[in-house]
This record gives sequence, C-alpha cells and structure tokens, in this order.
Amino acid sequence: MSGRNTRMAQWLDYRVRVTISDARMLVGTFMAFDKYMNVVLADCEEFRKIKSKGRKDEEKEVKRTLGFVVLRGETIVSLMAEAPPPTGPKKPDIQPGPGRGQVAGRGMPAAPLSSAPAGLSGPVRGVGGPAAIQMQPKAGGALPAAPPGMPPGFPARPPGMPGMVPPGMPGMPPGMPPPGMPGMGRGMPGMGRGV
Repeated sequence: MSGRNTRMAQWLDYRVRVTISDARMLVGTFMAFDKYMNVVLADCEEFRKIKSKGRKDEEKEVKRTLGFVVLRGETIVSLMAEAPPPTGPKKPDIQPGPGRGQVAGRGMPAAPLSSAPAGLSGPVRGVGGPAAIQMQPKAGGALPAAPPGMPPGFPARPPGMPGMVPPGMPGMPPGMPPPGMPGMGRGMPGMGRGV
C-alpha cells in the first residue's frame, strides 16, 4: 500500500465530516475509498446552509438523512474525523478454514439432494404438451400415396388445388432447364450445335 492509502485507511470506520465543492457537508461512517479518492459513507446525513429571505446575515442549517452514499473524489474538498469508531464487544476472530455448509434454519425444511422440491421436479404426466398417443409414430400404411410424378415423402396436394409439377420433374419439355437455372445450351462444352 502506498503512503496516501495507509493514511486514508487509518480513518476507516470513523465518523467523518466531508465538505464537497458546492459547500454541503456530509457526515457519515467512512466505509471505503479508492485510488480516485471516491469515498463511501454509511448512515450519512447532509447539512447545508440556506440564507433566510428576510435577513441577509441569518443562515439556517437544513439537515437531511441520506443513508448509504458514494461520493465522487473529484467533488471532495475536505475530509475531517469527527468521532472514532464505536467501541463495542468485538466479534471473536474466526480462523480461516475449509468451511462447512450449514442450514440457516429459515423457511422450509431442507430436502435431501436426491429429490427436488414439489413443483420443481419436472413435467408431470398428463399436464401440458401433447398426449402420449399423439407422440407415437404413425403406421407405415397410414401415409397417403404420393401423387404421380412426386418423389416419395412429398405430401399429397390439398383438395381443390390445381395440379402443379415441381421443376425438373417429369412433365417438363426435354432439354429445358428448370426455372431459375442458367441455360445449358450456349457456350458450354458438349452442348449445343456442332458436337
């Protein structure tokens, strides 16, 4: 840690008074800081002075409770200690170790890891989704026969729809390329005249 950081770290947990660039004063518990001098205050209160309308000499101080505040270091003019950290019974020092998971004792009793809580165990038979009979494969003979000229697996034409033959299928004049394909008759070796 650099010298400035150690000097700032000595004031952690102190009650401090911070003056910011617009002349407001913030009083709170100094919780944290960083290299930009951004400061975190807990239980913070703001004090500002307001001039009375009647008299020019008289100023009134207005207090507002803010709570947890993060102050940008750029706005801080001064930081002064007001009171040392509270001296109460210290928590016993806990030795570092591997740790141990323990039930907190709130809410529902813990269930064994092998079963999920009710409602989270996954889909229930008969609720949502298609019925089991709908998910079974159809018998081989149940498919309608493909219309003539259609490859197997193509669906049958709906009733009332005019007969259309897919491009490149029987029914096209010989030598005609399917629509959208480049012509094969000109400039291609092995095609056209004089071969």
